[in-house]
Amino acid sequence: MFRYLLIKILLIAFFIGCQSNKKQFVLTSENWDVWKSYIQPLPSELAWTQIPWVTTFSEGINLARAQQKPLLLWVMNGHPLGCT
Repeated sequence: MFRYLLIKILLIAFFIGCQSNKKQFVLTSENWDVWKSYIQPLPSELAWTQIPWVTTFSEGINLARAQQKPLLLWVMNGHPLGCT
């Protein structure tokens, strides 16, 4: 009984919460700069672009051997955007 009541309360709260935002978002010249600065990545978030990545496995192995460093091999299966 308690479980049924809890589920009912959660569902009612969910549907009430989803309907509270009736105002549609509009991008204007006044809020353009705010959204542009919010969307652009920070320099700390672009640190991965400074890494000298190599794109072939053989080049990576040769570079790792020459520098006596470990090799990170990133392998994935499926769509690169996760649309599988």
